[in-house]
Amino acid sequence: MTSIVIVSHSYKIAEGVKDLNLQMTDNDVNIIDVGGLDDKGIGTSFDRILSVINELDDDAICFYDIGSAGMNLDMAIEMYEGSHRIEKMEAPVVEGSFIASVALKSNMTMDETIAEVKEQLKND
Repeated sequence: MTSIVIVSHSYKIAEGVKDLNLQMTDNDVNIIDVGGLDDKGIGTSFDRILSVINELDDDAICFYDIGSAGMNLDMAIEMYEGSHRIEKMEAPVVEGSFIASVALKSNMTMDETIAEVKEQLKND
């Protein structure tokens, strides 16, 4: 199974993207949101991202919004202590995660899902 991780500077954006994707997948895809700081303020927390990634029970495709979210995600992936495959996607967080959610719901593999995101976004 493959999870989706949403990393955003905004707690509300991460939560909203997760909610959108869960509605499309009938909660059949594990989607984890990591938005904002501990106090739900604007920003990203390396510690929170690392904690989420280290607690994953399966492989994950990660989407992020801007700037330091991507840098913190990169560092967290580098420091990841588990044995699952963790991939960072270079795709718009809403569109990319939406495509990935639908692909995973359709029982595509992780590699097929990544390819589907790239293909769909290439055509836009």
